[in-house]
Amino acid sequence: MFGRRNKIDRALRERGVPPEVAAQESVADEVTDGPYDIVDAPGDLGSYMDFGALKIKVTPGFEVRLEMAKSGELNGVSLLRAGTIMQLGVFAAPRSGGAWEMIRGDIVGEIERSGGEVSEREDEFGPTLIATLKTPNGKQAARFIGVDGPRWFLRALIAGGVAHDDEACAPFLDVFRGIVVDRGTDPKPVREPITLRLPAALAAQVEQASADARAKAVAQAQAAAQARAAAQNTGQKTGQQAGDT
Repeated sequence: MFGRRNKIDRALRERGVPPEVAAQESVADEVTDGPYDIVDAPGDLGSYMDFGALKIKVTPGFEVRLEMAKSGELNGVSLLRAGTIMQLGVFAAPRSGGAWEMIRGDIVGEIERSGGEVSEREDEFGPTLIATLKTPNGKQAARFIGVDGPRWFLRALIAGGVAHDDEACAPFLDVFRGIVVDRGTDPKPVREPITLRLPAALAAQVEQASADARAKAVAQAQAAAQARAAAQNTGQKTGQQAGDT
């Protein structure tokens, strides 16, 4: 079963070293809360929003924001609450684990190069980055969380006023803890985003909105064409009348 195993097991996996059999047996009963792999999903997922690779139980007080590509594909999911946002991403990872260890270094380097500040600490999800980002609008508090799963890696960026405050950040951590990841079986390059999809109800709404937008665009184009034709007819009549005089 995959939930979050103890820190010794995680540290070994992050270095790509499989734990000893005895260690595996000793932690078999120590699996705690999520995030979860789909095979260990906690009970009925009927109350979750199903984004394909990510299944999220959105609690009251959160606003779901979607990042859509021009092609209509879903690129990302974010949760907004009281001015703080949590951006979620799920990626393909090696069987040996260790994606978070590699990616963490990249994040630290990027923050430092941009003039921000970052430190690492250990929390319930393992190594976590606590950062102050330098943005065009000033400094911004941020927290980066990563969890390695079976051939997947889940990352969250919490940015905004409560990112450094453990107590105020708890609602975001609760949602993150409850996420279920369904990687699928397709082979994917390491670090490639795992495909997301819109929940059926949202997909229908998006499709209807797209159809309405297309119909509106067609109607506007037709109205513009009719206006141009009318203007040309008026111009021709005016010219004929001027010629007759």
